[in-house]
Amino acid sequence: MNQLALTESVTDQKLQCPPADDGMERFACPTPDRQGRYHCIDDHVLCDGFVDCPSAEDEDRHACMFYKTTKAHLDVLADALLRTSQKPSLNRE
Repeated sequence: MNQLALTESVTDQKLQCPPADDGMERFACPTPDRQGRYHCIDDHVLCDGFVDCPSAEDEDRHACMFYKTTKAHLDVLADALLRTSQKPSLNRE
């Protein structure tokens, strides 16, 4: 898990995490650990049943219900778009 060493107040700025090695976006936990460091986590560890953020924000049951529902709908949409783009065109000239 990567950590950001931020010493200034984060209430006035958005935390930025470097992308993961595979290029995927990473997210900063909203609260620091005991040493004042902010953790960056990959999206695949959100709502996975394991605490990755110091105050367990990545496993908040209300946020996870919304996240999992939204992700499921987006996955269905992405699959439908992929299937549509792979079908041969019926209007060939």
